Amino acid sequence: MNDLQKSCVVNGIELAYRYVPGDAPCIVFVSGLGGSGEEWDSVIERLPAGLSTLVYARAGCGESGPVDAATAAASAQPVQWGAEQLLALLGTVGVQEPWILVGHSIGGLIVDAFARLWPDLVCGLVLVDASDPALHTALDVDKEVLVDGREGEAWRISYPETLDNFEPGPQRHVETVVIGSAMWRWLPVKEAEEYRPLSLVEMDQWWHRHQLQLAQRWSGHLVVPHFAGHLVQKDSPDLVAEVVRSMAAAKGGAVQLDQPAVLRAGGTVRVSVRDETFIEWNATGPRTDGD
Repeated sequence: MNDLQKSCVVNGIELAYRYVPGDAPCIVFVSGLGGSGEEWDSVIERLPAGLSTLVYARAGCGESGPVDAATAAASAQPVQWGAEQLLALLGTVGVQEPWILVGHSIGGLIVDAFARLWPDLVCGLVLVDASDPALHTALDVDKEVLVDGREGEAWRISYPETLDNFEPGPQRHVETVVIGSAMWRWLPVKEAEEYRPLSLVEMDQWWHRHQLQLAQRWSGHLVVPHFAGHLVQKDSPDLVAEVVRSMAAAKGGAVQLDQPAVLRAGGTVRVSVRDETFIEWNATGPRTDGD
């Protein structure tokens, strides 16, 4: 984060954040595991001037302080804990709702939970290569607990509890765009043994099927970058910024994606889901029955 960084105490935890007031709705960026918030800088600097943005670091990450003593002593928590912390932060800072939530990886699970818990406070959702809470059940070595930052200072995430709380799905529609990673991006992974018994090809298929299922879950759109790995916001900041810009322009209404602009930014709109119907896109826009 830059010199505009501030901090506030939320539920006994000092959280570092950067809030730039501007045109509503405010766009709130939620980082992946251990993220400090700086990974969104290239996206934010590409957004149109005048938009309201907030980026922060969770407890034990970046410049934020450690978790409170009770949380440190407790067992691991589901991602809902992170959503509750975010809600408290936004209230403490005084950011007017509704908000557009942009979440990467674990941050995608946090904003998914947030939008399910408080849909009236969310006017747009952008899931950037969001994690799959069910993936650990398919691996030889379960990763049941993830540490979100500095050991001993960070929140410990329970994947089993997160999976238990992932369903039921949304009870109310929130306009959503899912941005996956590039097809076959798993193939260059060096630690292939971590994902056994799945091969890297099977991992790739699993991961991209999950992104499609997220679009279906929220009756949203699926955008696939041409080259980006998991850190899509760093590898393809133009693409993420274009999607966020479109979401901000919608102001809570139906988002209108511009396929030529998405293509120029390094990605492709693949499908949209409306009323459980998959709508394929071509080079210019959604395909109709006559195409």
